[in-house]
Amino acid sequence: MVLNSPAFIPIRRLLVLVGVCGALMACLPLTPSPSPTPATSTPRPLPTAAPMETPVPPDALSLAPRYAISLTVDVAHAQVAGEQVVRYTNAEEVPLGDLYLRLFPSTPGYGGEMRVSSIRLNGKPASPEVRLGGSALRLLLNPPLAPLETVTLSMAFTAAVPLTDGIDYAQFSYVRGVMALPEVYPLIPVYDDEGWNVEVAPDYGDAVYSDVAFYQVDVTAPPTMTLVASGTCAVREAGRWSCQAGPVRDFALILGDDYQVASQVAEGIVVNSYFYSGHREGGEGVLKMAVNALTLYSRLFGPYPYEELDVVETPTRAGGIEYPTLVVISDRLYTGHPRLEWVVAHEVAHQWWYGVVGNDQVDEPWLDEALTQYTTLLYHEFLYGADAAAEILKSDFQATYDRLVKEGNDMPAGLPVAAYPRDLYSPVVYRKGALYFHALRQRVGDEAFFAILRAYYRRHRYGIATPDSFLATVKTVTGSEHRDLYERWILGVSR
Repeated sequence: MVLNSPAFIPIRRLLVLVGVCGALMACLPLTPSPSPTPATSTPRPLPTAAPMETPVPPDALSLAPRYAISLTVDVAHAQVAGEQVVRYTNAEEVPLGDLYLRLFPSTPGYGGEMRVSSIRLNGKPASPEVRLGGSALRLLLNPPLAPLETVTLSMAFTAAVPLTDGIDYAQFSYVRGVMALPEVYPLIPVYDDEGWNVEVAPDYGDAVYSDVAFYQVDVTAPPTMTLVASGTCAVREAGRWSCQAGPVRDFALILGDDYQVASQVAEGIVVNSYFYSGHREGGEGVLKMAVNALTLYSRLFGPYPYEELDVVETPTRAGGIEYPTLVVISDRLYTGHPRLEWVVAHEVAHQWWYGVVGNDQVDEPWLDEALTQYTTLLYHEFLYGADAAAEILKSDFQATYDRLVKEGNDMPAGLPVAAYPRDLYSPVVYRKGALYFHALRQRVGDEAFFAILRAYYRRHRYGIATPDSFLATVKTVTGSEHRDLYERWILGVSR
């Protein structure tokens, strides 16, 4: 159902909110930390109508890559075999002398192995150079690919899936009857002013930095399993699915042999909660949380642009992980864990900040993580009231920052993931970084602050945002970049 009134579906839970790490929850245990009981205050009225969405010009996405993928999942051997054809158009202003493919299953954080064979460029056999320990392939283009020219790549590949949750956060694994398959295909990374972005990211941050693309993915898997994937999927026949997604930043696939589903329509979007058969209460609670989050964010920032949002229980050892139109939540949270609501609200917020508005998650993680963390605070402000949000801001965000300073661990929030020790990444980027957005809100006021976020969402939809482009949006709305706040909280410049 669509929520027509300003009130949310009531969810009354103790909020234990210390230490939510968003995308991979990499630096945080799943045990609750001490935190205050939220103050009782009046929830804020939900905006009654979503901001008007400026249509994307029809040709704006015409240069986006097109992936046609066929996957066959061998559950018995924990392997995936695939074939894909990619049409890639050079959307840059310079010729490209090479092209990269990322093989994320072969990175240490994923813990699997992907092998690619039979690569052809425009129908001709190609011999790629193996890079980054087998997690990247470089293809020379001779002649170089001129701006607006298109190349077609075809290839076959296989991927071995780990049978343990002991590698990183088990985001790529087959554990407890659930096969999680994010980016289980060769993916073309972003080319920008630094060239191809192909570095191997630390395993405590996000690994994928990619442009939006369109996907047609056909999947063959055991017909007894439930399939959930980015975009929308239809059953072609028993054990065969056809999925379409786009424009999205990557494609993720989940298969499980013990899923039930609860669904609801919110803001015209079908929201699905997939959960283990023994976790119905938790799964139905997650559905309400996701509906609340999607409704609020759509009305605060701009409409969710896809037909479906799926929230899936998986064995990931992270609290939650975001993918396009799909988020996964750890099965450890579904039996009354007090952090469940924060994690769900956080991961759904990533559909706006990472999914629709992209950024370099490896080198500039604050742009999505700090904003997503503050957006999650807004969720609690609207749902539980300003006093409850203020208590969270004080006892979690501000207290964490104060502790960083006291212990001599303060760092700028705007560094690459690799610049942080593992135990400081979340406190600095997520908590200190969120304080930047709060400081900006306090200075410009609510009307201007929400106008900034709506303009930021509208201007960067399906594109790549940068710190400079965010500040430009701030200036457009308010007449000033308010750079002193950015320098203090993000760059760590003291005056």
